[in-house]
Amino acid sequence: MILRAAPGGGGLGSRVVAEALWTGVAQAYAESFAELCAGAIPALLDGLPPGGRLLDVGCGTGALVRAARDAGADAIGVEPDPEMAALASSLLDDEVVVAGLPDLPFADDGFDVVVASFVLNHVDDPRAGARELARVAAPGGVLRATIWDMTPPPQALMWNALLDRVGAVRPPSPRLPVERDFDRSADGLAGILSETGLAVTGTGTLSWQWRVAPGALWSGMTSVGNFGVLWRAQSEDVQDRLRAAYDDLGGPWRDGDELSFDVACVVAEARVPRS
Repeated sequence: MILRAAPGGGGLGSRVVAEALWTGVAQAYAESFAELCAGAIPALLDGLPPGGRLLDVGCGTGALVRAARDAGADAIGVEPDPEMAALASSLLDDEVVVAGLPDLPFADDGFDVVVASFVLNHVDDPRAGARELARVAAPGGVLRATIWDMTPPPQALMWNALLDRVGAVRPPSPRLPVERDFDRSADGLAGILSETGLAVTGTGTLSWQWRVAPGALWSGMTSVGNFGVLWRAQSEDVQDRLRAAYDDLGGPWRDGDELSFDVACVVAEARVPRS
């Protein structure tokens, strides 16, 4: 079952940029970048007290919620895209709330743990989003968040090289206004969390290897996020040449029947003051 936020009582909020990048791509995301993002799950759940109430904001396919439940947490997910929420609901065999930052349909102080994995770098107002994450976390509770930093990830380097090889056009991608954006770094993430009154207890970098089947990654590269924006801007001829170049990929990206990328993200933990 999918729960939708009641109109006027915690709706979906303003997600102009996010909707431009993420609407209608749930299945392609599940086949591709969901596994990339899942690499951060062990660290996000490590050391949390068992049995607490956990909220995963922007839960995607529901993988973190499932892992948290397996670890003993009372975990639920909330996801702004109805298609993605439906997918997560089916995988979890449980209800997923359709809602997103900065308007979550939950009472203040309701969760012992709040997780926002690769969310604050995709919303239209990151600071408003951070304030909302802090609002729903209980006094003494923990907030953990990840973002991608400003360094192009290896899959983007690979894709950009292919685009250059086939003479692809480069349309501008949707971006936040400068006054709303924040520095995509450990200090930048810590800064927008600190502005909410949270006490940042640690920041760092998580690293892992992402292995993905070429066909699955192609599905994501031609539909999801900024990759999809670039793909849709190309002529049919350029798309054909891009696919041919992709199929011919060798080292350092190809490892046997899979593509392999050494990826990294920024992670931060903060706590809600008790008074």
